[in-house]
Amino acid sequence: MKPDAILVNSSRGGLIDSTALVETLRTGRLSGVGLDVYEEETGVFFTDQSIQGITDDTLARLVTFPQVLVTSHQAYFTHTAVG
Repeated sequence: MKPDAILVNSSRGGLIDSTALVETLRTGRLSGVGLDVYEEETGVFFTDQSIQGITDDTLARLVTFPQVLVTSHQAYFTHTAVG
């Protein structure tokens, strides 16, 4: 990919090798990343993490990059699924 590419994943967290993504960002080979899914997201979102912080080292590193946006997966978030 060109170094000014923006990677967006809203499909499955396992499609992205997160460790390799950190390295790619560290070397400046992507200009932006948007993740609506993260492979190890269970227990990270929808709970208060303010006391213990992010315990997943890879996710903690990913969110330090200013060109990275990570959101909780919203595809299932319906009245039927969570009601």
